[in-house]
Amino acid sequence: MDKTHFIEMISEKINKDQSILPCLFFGTNSELLNQEVNNIAQQLAEEFQVHKTNIYTLEDNSEKIKISEIKEFTQMAYTQPPCKFQIFIIENISRLTIQSSNSCLKLLEEPGVFNIFFLTNHSESWVLDTILSRTQTISLWGSQTTERNNFYFDLITNFLNGNKTEIFSYFFNLKAEKEEYILFLKNLILYAREYHVFVDLLDEIEADIQGILQNNVNARYIIDKYLILINQK
Repeated sequence: MDKTHFIEMISEKINKDQSILPCLFFGTNSELLNQEVNNIAQQLAEEFQVHKTNIYTLEDNSEKIKISEIKEFTQMAYTQPPCKFQIFIIENISRLTIQSSNSCLKLLEEPGVFNIFFLTNHSESWVLDTILSRTQTISLWGSQTTERNNFYFDLITNFLNGNKTEIFSYFFNLKAEKEEYILFLKNLILYAREYHVFVDLLDEIEADIQGILQNNVNARYIIDKYLILINQK
């Protein structure tokens, strides 16, 4: 999802006074990721004339976040602000201990219509499942170009030529993070455009990538779905 589309999506919910599911942003470069998320917060604040003092940031200092710290940081979330909304940014969410995570689960589950939570982390691996289940994951990849991955291209070619075992066994045995499933789907799009096959599936694949990013669909199920579909082409 590109940044412009994401801001439009959040703005629409704000205008409709809808509660916004906490957003968990991933990125391997933590410094750039945190900067980008803070920029998004600033843009939303400017659009809705929200003063910058209503943006609260728990900056990454490489230290574990204790219960007392997270409670103090989220204290204002229980008070309605004098403006449209307030934003809480927690950098490197994996710094939360189990105890401090548990202390803010209820707030993440029911943030209220005037609270927006932006969380960042370098990988899904180090985020507790209880946090993941209460957030929508966001990857601002829309403006980036996915490079062709020859391994995935070979898997797809062999599959289409009748050798199904390799690709099915690969994904059956794979214990991958969500990003790798998405990378395969993006290469499936590249393959379709390069060889002009199953192009009618492109919009559906793009939609499912967004569904995976937002934790709305099971990534492995989506892979199996497209293996069946392209085999029927």
